Amino acid sequence: MKIITKNEEIRVVLISVDDVSDVLFPFFISYKISIDDSIQIYGFFLKDKMVAVSAVIPDDELNNGSFYTYGSPIIYVFEVREDKRGLGYGRKCAELLLEKVLENDTIILSCTPFVAGFWEKLGFELKFVDQSLYMHRMMFEKKAKKEKKDTKK
Repeated sequence: MKIITKNEEIRVVLISVDDVSDVLFPFFISYKISIDDSIQIYGFFLKDKMVAVSAVIPDDELNNGSFYTYGSPIIYVFEVREDKRGLGYGRKCAELLLEKVLENDTIILSCTPFVAGFWEKLGFELKFVDQSLYMHRMMFEKKAKKEKKDTKK
């Protein structure tokens, strides 16, 4: 396991899909079959306990045969442990992922409608909704805000 970044409270570690507990992260594990070697998995640790996990499809020009290709990294799955929800850890982990790990101008997100509000609070905008028979997925996009130039002299 390789530590990617950390703040005073949470460490972000690049992990294997086999490091993820099916008991603590059942939603994530339901996607295990579609996670291949091109997808990066990040564990978010509070002390020695994993509080969240995310699967990210990287922005990789060499990854032409990957699951999706949008020219930006895609947050494919993000799950916070049920016993840690509502305590602010999800927001802290998502902010670390966006600001310190991905660091891209544009980030794509695939999520279900029941977590859309969470991602909108982090600056994502809805791009389209897939309401197929088997799943209801939403695609969001977050673009970096351009800094305003000071025109006063």
